Amino acid sequence: MEKIEYKNIIYFSNINKIGGVESFLYYLAKKYQDNDITILYSTGDINQIQRLKQFVRVRKFNGEKIKCEKAFLNYNFDIISNIDAKEYIYIIHTDYKEQKMFFKPHPKITKYIGVSQIACDSFKEYTGLDCELCYNPILIDKPKKVLNLISATRLTQEKGKDRMVKFAQILEQNNIPYIWTIFTDDTNKIRNPNMVYMKPRLDIVDFIANADFLVQLSDKGEGFGYTPVEALTVGTPVIVTKCPAFLEVGVKDGENGFVLDFDMNNIDIQKIYKSSLKFKYEPKKDAWNKYLAKGESTYKKDFTTVVKIKCIKNYYDLHYNKLITKQDEPYFANKIRAEYLIDLGLVEIIE
Repeated sequence: MEKIEYKNIIYFSNINKIGGVESFLYYLAKKYQDNDITILYSTGDINQIQRLKQFVRVRKFNGEKIKCEKAFLNYNFDIISNIDAKEYIYIIHTDYKEQKMFFKPHPKITKYIGVSQIACDSFKEYTGLDCELCYNPILIDKPKKVLNLISATRLTQEKGKDRMVKFAQILEQNNIPYIWTIFTDDTNKIRNPNMVYMKPRLDIVDFIANADFLVQLSDKGEGFGYTPVEALTVGTPVIVTKCPAFLEVGVKDGENGFVLDFDMNNIDIQKIYKSSLKFKYEPKKDAWNKYLAKGESTYKKDFTTVVKIKCIKNYYDLHYNKLITKQDEPYFANKIRAEYLIDLGLVEIIE
């Protein structure tokens, strides 16, 4: 069989979906693509392989004989007998001493390279072999802004599930990176790797304040629209449909958010992505004082009285940041919290 000739061979037996060596291969290929590099692998993740192919030659090793000027090996020597090289270089990617990794040197290796001083020193101490320092390369393009979206909604037709799907597709078609956090207990979730689902909680204002946009793409049937109001109140612009209730509470297209047609055909996605809306918003004044019966409250907020409670259903207690089980001893909690846990069916009072 005729030998295939290359300049630089870099062999890594298994290219995983993610990993430090995978990042090393990517940045090396990207930064030094003019140096005629060939990456060889035995098994590999297709997405990683396609990413590398943007810059360098990538080939699956099939037992062929290979001739090259320099052969760089990572973690093993399993194809070294098939390689005819002027120089054989072994790359140290880890702390061999700390990891207590088995290592038996190969007589063909002419040089060892460590990716950090720690890697070099530990390899030298562990094996007695000299190791030259060569830090891993890195070449990062100017990062794009990641659009941080948030919604709190049921994933139903009237709440705009299909519009959410279409909006996500428009973002992806325009290569806009985004993370869409959705607070819902709806099990009929949209299958999208950019959507992160969170369990509903009583107050998500902190999360809304941290988002670039609050998204609510409902039909016309909304009567008020609390989440857009909450968002605008804390300075977070909104992306909403032309729902009359949303307009009534003060959503203004291009000022404090973007108002989309129900058919989703008027979306200027680049304008949304590049926007930096600054606005002042005052929620509509309520008049509940006019309707409520007058008189001071007789409700006493009792945070001082404690009661003894026993777990009757295992649960994770956020207050104590630990798992509470039925096998645990009874413990004390203030009366209000105890009543809350009782209402959830998690504990009972021990007299």
